[in-house]
Amino acid sequence: MIKDGFLENIIDIFQHHEKFEYVDFKIDIHQDTLKIVYLIEPKFRITFQDKDHFKEKKGSDKFNILGEVVPGKFSLHENFLLTQKDEVYTKIKSWLDIIWREISLASPLGLLEEEQEHIDKICEKFDSHEGYFSTEEILEIKRELKILIKALKEEIMSIVEDEKIQKEEIEKLYNHFETLELLLPSLKKKGWIRSLTGRVFHNTRRLLDLRQKNILNNFNPPEKEDS
Repeated sequence: MIKDGFLENIIDIFQHHEKFEYVDFKIDIHQDTLKIVYLIEPKFRITFQDKDHFKEKKGSDKFNILGEVVPGKFSLHENFLLTQKDEVYTKIKSWLDIIWREISLASPLGLLEEEQEHIDKICEKFDSHEGYFSTEEILEIKRELKILIKALKEEIMSIVEDEKIQKEEIEKLYNHFETLELLLPSLKKKGWIRSLTGRVFHNTRRLLDLRQKNILNNFNPPEKEDS
C-alpha cells in the first residue's frame, strides 16, 4: 500500500503551485499504480507504477518506477523510468509547468509567432516591396500559401473534434486564402501584405477562440464529497 506521507508530499505540490488548484486534479491509486489526471483537460495525465509500492529503499538500492505522461516535454506522449523516489515530485512539478504552457498565453502567442514567421517567409520572396508582383513572385507566393494553409488546417483538425464545425472552419480558411490568391495580380505588394496579415491573424484569432472553447467544453468539475 502506498504510504500516506508519500501522497501528502504530492498533494502539497498541487496546493502550493502558483498556477493550479488542487481540486483541478484527480489522484487515483490502484494497487501499485498512482495516476493523476487534470480534470479540466482529462487527456493530460501522468502515471507512476512501482511494484514495491514506493516503499523506502535501504542504502543505495534504486527504485524502478515506470511512468507515462501526457503531454511530455518533447512530445505529446512520453514514457519514463525513475530510479529515485524524489524524482516523482520533480516529474510532477515539470508536468504542471508543461500543462501551464499548453493552456496559458504561451501557446496562443506561440501560434501567432509561428504564423508571423510564415508571413515573413512569404515576404522574403519579393524582389522589393514596391509596385506589383511579377509572374515568378506570384507562383512562389502561391506555393508558400499552400504550406501556410496546410499548417492552419492541421491546427483546426487538432483543436476541433466536431466534424461539422471542423468542415465549416476549413471552408472559411480556404475562402480567405482563395481571395488572397485572386488579389495577387491586382493589388500592389504593400496592400496585399496588409491583406495577408489581416486574414492570417483573423484566422489565428478564431483558432485561439476555438481552442479556449474546447478546453471549457471538456471541463468536468470534480464531484463534491458528502459532508
